[in-house]
Amino acid sequence: MKKLLLIFTLLFSTVMFSSPSFAEGDDLQKAINQFFPNQIKVYGVKIIGTENTPFKDIEKAAKILNQWLDNNGDGNPDDKLVIDKLIKNNAILVMGKSENDLERSFDNLIDVLEDTNIDIDNFERALIGLISDEPNIAYLEEILHLVTQVGYANAYPEVFGEFKGSRISEAMDVARGGYFKTTPRIYPESSWYHYYDKSCDYACMITEYFYWSLTSLLGAQINRYDEISEEWELNTPSKMTKDELIMKILQDERYQIPKRLPSF
Repeated sequence: MKKLLLIFTLLFSTVMFSSPSFAEGDDLQKAINQFFPNQIKVYGVKIIGTENTPFKDIEKAAKILNQWLDNNGDGNPDDKLVIDKLIKNNAILVMGKSENDLERSFDNLIDVLEDTNIDIDNFERALIGLISDEPNIAYLEEILHLVTQVGYANAYPEVFGEFKGSRISEAMDVARGGYFKTTPRIYPESSWYHYYDKSCDYACMITEYFYWSLTSLLGAQINRYDEISEEWELNTPSKMTKDELIMKILQDERYQIPKRLPSF
């Protein structure tokens, strides 16, 4: 599942906690509490689930988010600026037991928010959706999307910004065999990233490219070539050396990019 609108306890960390609801004081939070009552925060970043979403799955998502943010496991976020941007931009992982469950609750939430002065477009921009019974790889993907799209892209826009001209966009253009504002009919033979989903715009393509690059470097895609090669070919750490531009970015210590995959 891509962006939503294509549409834990203390065991894991002292900064992670579960709560029946967040602050009750504003219209947005009241509406969230009504339709997404199952909630956890990780370093201040919200995970919310419908009443039908098993809490164990929300805890699972929180464990993964915690490890993406505190990858060295020392109990502190690896990059405070990324955390600050996630919180400032109200990043939220939104979970449902099924696609229908998630969409129904989300539509109800938006209906309520339309009667307030909340900027719904801004609110939607910082959301990522996840179905709770998806396989583990989907948890890795969607939660990483939240971290990179709302966190890294805003913390270091000149490097990770989801627009033409950022360093990651320049690396992606090489991987796609050229600059394409919209999805081309056919990608050049020289490309190793060739995503044909026309609903995914240029910014979305960068989100997906960051995911494929990092998780391939960390070993998550090793046995998935037949499944993913139509979209992404560099599925192993050794193959990733072909993408020299993204390797320089991902291995730059200034940005505290995760060096190991989260465990489940």
